[in-house]
Amino acid sequence: MNYMVAHPGFLWLLLLAPLPWLVSVLQPAPFPSLDGVPRDILSSLISFGVKAAACLAIVSGALALAQPYRLAQSVKLLATGAHVVLVMDRSLSMDFSLNDDTAQGNQESKTQMSARLMTDFVDKSPHDQFGVVAFSSAPVFVLPISAHREAVKAAIMAQSRPGIEGTNVGLGLQLALAMIGHDPDATSPVILLVSDGEYGGAGFFQLDLQDSLRQTFQKEHAHLYWLFLRSHKGNEDVFAPPPEGVEDSPHTKPERHMDLFFKTLGVTYRVFWADSPHAIEDAVAEIDRLETRPVNYYEEIPRKDVTPVFYGLAAFTCFLLVVAKLAERHFRRSAGFAGEAGPA
Repeated sequence: MNYMVAHPGFLWLLLLAPLPWLVSVLQPAPFPSLDGVPRDILSSLISFGVKAAACLAIVSGALALAQPYRLAQSVKLLATGAHVVLVMDRSLSMDFSLNDDTAQGNQESKTQMSARLMTDFVDKSPHDQFGVVAFSSAPVFVLPISAHREAVKAAIMAQSRPGIEGTNVGLGLQLALAMIGHDPDATSPVILLVSDGEYGGAGFFQLDLQDSLRQTFQKEHAHLYWLFLRSHKGNEDVFAPPPEGVEDSPHTKPERHMDLFFKTLGVTYRVFWADSPHAIEDAVAEIDRLETRPVNYYEEIPRKDVTPVFYGLAAFTCFLLVVAKLAERHFRRSAGFAGEAGPA
């Protein structure tokens, strides 16, 4: 039942609805019977219409006094978008600028910049749903996948606080995958990793964790995008093999080995090297363009008061009754008719 009333005590007035069919609303004619008069279909229809209008006036008036309303409801719709889990790096290195300098004056830190751009991303993705995971040495479940924009943006902005020592990207991704697995509607899951990759080797390259991540990524069919926040230092490419004679290991080149591992997941994966605010904006726009798969989402329809409809119907039917009453004609017996009808 989608409708309720605010004041059910007025519904007893509905018991008066049959009255127009039992008692005429018009002045009775001074004739004992009209059986001798030919049947007039138009007059019968008008009589029925007047009674129906009077009955409808009582019903609509009683319902208007009871103040009916439609209940709030959630409607399932189909659009293009994704279920996105934002995995945000909360390590100390994120408190620095893109050039790895201390943020001073109006200069934004990587944390502040990513929080601002992620909130813009949320605003520009009307049909996407977002969850938020933060990580440093351990992951933090911040917000489950939700369509409530204000809650999502508040969760993102809460990550603007100073960072914490330590980084474990693997546990952050593991928690994000668990969040997707517990959401039955996550048919188009996306994990957006926002990190500078600093100290990313800590605890990430354990073989059992890597195997678990591969299996879960393939099970959930989740796409992975890495928004890599780091400025280019000269012509250095952190994802390229080091020069000959330089150690190539997860401890010396954590970003490179994270990238190599992500390429073995067997799912859609891309890394976006964002070395400036404009590059970050372009990367976020590209991710939004790529994720246009069909997705189910729910639109909340608020409670709606339908009392004006019944007040309007009551006013209209009362207007018809007034018109019928004004059109009524009074019949009077003539003196001759009264004499003929008297005793001889």
